[in-house]
Amino acid sequence: MVQAPGCSSLIPSEAVLALHNHLSTYLSFEAFYADLPSLLQQATVLEDCISATRTLGILEPFTEAHIPPEAMLIQGPNYRESLIGNGLLSRNRAVLQVLHRHFGSLEKLAQQQVYLVEAVSGFALWLQRQLDKQHLTCSEYLEKAEQHYNDIPHQDLCALTYDDASFDLVLCNELFEHVQDLDVAFREIARVLKPGGRLVATCPMAFGQRDSIIKAIHNSATGEADLVTKADFHGDPVRPGMGSLVYRIPGWEVTEQLQQAGFLEVGLHHVVSWKHGVMGSDLPGVLVIDAQR
Repeated sequence: MVQAPGCSSLIPSEAVLALHNHLSTYLSFEAFYADLPSLLQQATVLEDCISATRTLGILEPFTEAHIPPEAMLIQGPNYRESLIGNGLLSRNRAVLQVLHRHFGSLEKLAQQQVYLVEAVSGFALWLQRQLDKQHLTCSEYLEKAEQHYNDIPHQDLCALTYDDASFDLVLCNELFEHVQDLDVAFREIARVLKPGGRLVATCPMAFGQRDSIIKAIHNSATGEADLVTKADFHGDPVRPGMGSLVYRIPGWEVTEQLQQAGFLEVGLHHVVSWKHGVMGSDLPGVLVIDAQR
């Protein structure tokens, strides 16, 4: 941020203005890798972007509701997870940006049959306020849940109980790293999507490489996880004490896995927008997986 001569207000620099509201789409690892140095350089102005957010607040995607600075919560330097407003994280708002690009309005989104693979998160509560029960299906993976959820259906992403071609849209937030067999899960998602349907998802990514970082492997004989590295657990609202075991940090190979599962068009969007409160950490924004049947 720079201060204009004779003016008490701060004016965003050109580099900050470039991250005002930006979405780039990558259809291959090679294209993304060619841009990676410039993306990492953009991350050097993240703190200036946060200063703009602290001053102006944000506009929530889709609703365009203004969330003032005093209603925002910033809990640390990993802004992908720590920039919170109206119950949504930065990565949640990145998903909404991608959905807005595809559907254009909440009214059109509300006409779709949507499956959200979560039910107790801030994002789930937000979406439940926007879509009626006839168009939104939510579930949780409740094995070893730390309390009873009688009103929430249990679903295993590797063995979904829904009929073929049930949904227009499947949303998966921060789940792929915990799935025991990702190839099976991708085939199940493709199965329950209608032709032309879409998967939109986020997960932690080893974004600078093709190969996933394997941390554990499911042992089908024992039903347990064989650890490759020290056990890594991520926070989980269904298991707040224990958390969820991480099996992998996906690399760009997930795009090939999705194609092998039956998705015809697969890409990753890099979304960064301090206007809408979408910021990251090492990368200035958030990567969103977008795959169409």
